[in-house]
Amino acid sequence: MKKLVLVSIIGLVLSGCGGGSSNGNTNPQPETKPQDVQGTIESVDAASKQITVNGYHYDVASVMYGSNALSITDLEKNMMVQVFSGAKSGVQVQVEPTIVGMVTDINHTANTFTVNGIELVFAGLHADIEINDLVMVSSLPTATAGYKVLSVVEFEADQLGNTVEVEGRLSNLDINRNTFNLGASLTVNYTSGVIEDGATLANGQWVEVIGDMAGFDLNATEIEVEDFDGLSDGNEVEGVITWVAADTSAFELSYRGRFYVDSNTRFEDGTKSQLTQGRVVEVKSVKQGTQQVAIDVEFDDDYNDQGQWNEFELEGMVSAVDTAANTFVLGSKTIMIDANTVFEGGVTLDTLTQQRIEVDGVIMDKDYVAREIEVDND
Repeated sequence: MKKLVLVSIIGLVLSGCGGGSSNGNTNPQPETKPQDVQGTIESVDAASKQITVNGYHYDVASVMYGSNALSITDLEKNMMVQVFSGAKSGVQVQVEPTIVGMVTDINHTANTFTVNGIELVFAGLHADIEINDLVMVSSLPTATAGYKVLSVVEFEADQLGNTVEVEGRLSNLDINRNTFNLGASLTVNYTSGVIEDGATLANGQWVEVIGDMAGFDLNATEIEVEDFDGLSDGNEVEGVITWVAADTSAFELSYRGRFYVDSNTRFEDGTKSQLTQGRVVEVKSVKQGTQQVAIDVEFDDDYNDQGQWNEFELEGMVSAVDTAANTFVLGSKTIMIDANTVFEGGVTLDTLTQQRIEVDGVIMDKDYVAREIEVDND
């Protein structure tokens, strides 16, 4: 399912929303209301045909899931959506779930259920949801690249075109077998899958997969790599911080890509020092060259509970490199690189052997995954 491209905000000037700024501005500029935003629904007023997303109110002209038309009455609080300002009389709402599929196991006492072979936990699960019901799950990523469920909504199969969908962090890519994993347990076979925009798959990417379940495996028909490269100036994106640079000059959002911070970045309801893993934020940015630079970061404390987050910083001499496995050994640690690893100062994986380097990254389960690598010249 091809995502709609976020477009730039209009110049409708509103009064400032309050919150702190760490860049020293004593007279912050008035905010502009984004007409195009990706985030969670805070409220739905079906009678007035209005929804609130990221604190903004929108008149709804239409609701879509891919090419399937839905109704505003299908929307619920905490569903993940993209608001697209394509209609004069109101906005188009594109529903952007993390998982869509049939419930194959459920335990209302333990608040657990399984969809597409992925076991999930959600205390707010509706009592009338049963095995074989089709559900749409919205979630945020966790510290282990799993799923912090925000909402579970039941649909009739024909409403969604009998779609099976899963988003997640790609791991264990096997280009010989045309397989990879999403989450901790789902195997995806992409032998017959179309990879949109000619992208090359790599471990660490956040991908959206549409296809059909074959037992416990997902046979992909469409795969889309989700990142922030195509975001237009002034967009607003909600997500969870999954890594922060040691000097807080950049942060990664929802495993999809990074935003850079400069002296003009404004912070609302928090400060730059509060950029930490697990914090949920809403980010507006502009593109400068190949980088997305944050112009506004607003902290949201509603969902800051996605597990135990861990980062690491190491320095020393690289003793071994395995280019086939995309790993290297530093001291007693084997460090993985993935699609979001950035090499600085001209160094590459091929040239790391016997180099003294500094590396920082994230720990997912027991895996050390590099985010920035540079030569240590001290």
